[in-house]
Amino acid sequence: MTLQKPNSDQASEGSLAGGIKDALNKWLMGIDDMLPARVVSYDDATNRAVIQPIVMVGGTDGSKISRAQIANIPVYRFGGGGFFMRFPLKSGDLGWMKANDRDISLIMQSLGGEEWPNTKRLHSFSDAMFFPDTFKQWVINGEDVDAAVWQSMDGEARISLAVDRIKLAIGGVSVEVSAAGVAIISPPGTLTHNGKNVGDTHSHNGSPTAPPGPVTPTGMPV
Repeated sequence: MTLQKPNSDQASEGSLAGGIKDALNKWLMGIDDMLPARVVSYDDATNRAVIQPIVMVGGTDGSKISRAQIANIPVYRFGGGGFFMRFPLKSGDLGWMKANDRDISLIMQSLGGEEWPNTKRLHSFSDAMFFPDTFKQWVINGEDVDAAVWQSMDGEARISLAVDRIKLAIGGVSVEVSAAGVAIISPPGTLTHNGKNVGDTHSHNGSPTAPPGPVTPTGMPV
């Protein structure tokens, strides 16, 4: 049988202050608060996930032990006023698990009603909420550094909102809306409708159209 050394700080022995500090540290280790975590599985219909905390615990023999998975954790969805943002979480996605101060099981069952704590449970990950976070694995297009962005992680599909423009981009095609109007940024002139080119170089029954001319003060092209 392998004996592990006591889980105490030898520097605290023989001192009242050290003993109090050691006891306080042990007490704090039993309180759940907030940890980075990973999604094991996610049910979009119930908005619940199985979560794996990724901060390991250590044995007094120096061993590193993974924390247990925690099931049925509600996932935070930012929203209000009748609108919300939904993300298709996948296994392996990262985020933060935050424990509530009290048992929230009855509140979650009542979908937000005012309820009494069902148990005397305090600061437990059994009453946690998972907050998704990308942990800085994204790629931001250089044109969008001054804009609020909603995009895919690789930046291929994105919506950016700046003070002077709104841009939508996907697969090499981008459309920009500004005070100057709506512009096809890339590739130019490839505005389509029902799969047909209706940009500035489209044709009618095989006859090419003339390029658009300047606009008169009445708003009609020359």
